[in-house]
Amino acid sequence: VLGAGGGIGLAAVELGKALGARVVAAASSPDKLEAATAMGADVGLVYPREMSDVADARAFSEAIRTACDGKGPDVVIDPVGGAYAEPAFRSIGWEGRYLVVGFAAGIPSIPLNLTLLKGAQIIGVFWGAYIARDPGAGARDMRALLDLYVAGRIRPQVWERYPLEEGGRAIARLASRQARGKVVVEVICSGNRMMD
Repeated sequence: VLGAGGGIGLAAVELGKALGARVVAAASSPDKLEAATAMGADVGLVYPREMSDVADARAFSEAIRTACDGKGPDVVIDPVGGAYAEPAFRSIGWEGRYLVVGFAAGIPSIPLNLTLLKGAQIIGVFWGAYIARDPGAGARDMRALLDLYVAGRIRPQVWERYPLEEGGRAIARLASRQARGKVVVEVICSGNRMMD
């Protein structure tokens, strides 16, 4: 799981553990990695804040492969993109799946010949389009998530809450890339929290 200390990453770590996976968490700082290991990640990797050269990329790819017993991961969840995507994809095991969830570090460039060499798939994960195009499957998946929540196997990872009038501060927190989990803006009506 790339970006394992952010909202999507922490959710992916938690879901992976709830589904019985061995989870390798990768984050840009020890603090963020600590959040992922607290969620149950089995192995943690800190990657450089800037993937500036080929040596960094090779080292990152090799670290992922090594953390997966030398075989590479079966699944990579990537909300980060940018220069981190190609080395992560290069580390993937035979017939692995690469889930593109976002582009926090920019839109990645991955040589498509790697999919052939690894028998791998690159899959875009966009919840909004998914539930709009297949509402039945979206409802089944939501039910499965709610069942995990009710069973106490997953829970929302809220890092900070802001009242609506401080929404600008919430956005600044997200832009700083310091959030570990979700940043929630609360809408309060007549003294009661209506939604977050």
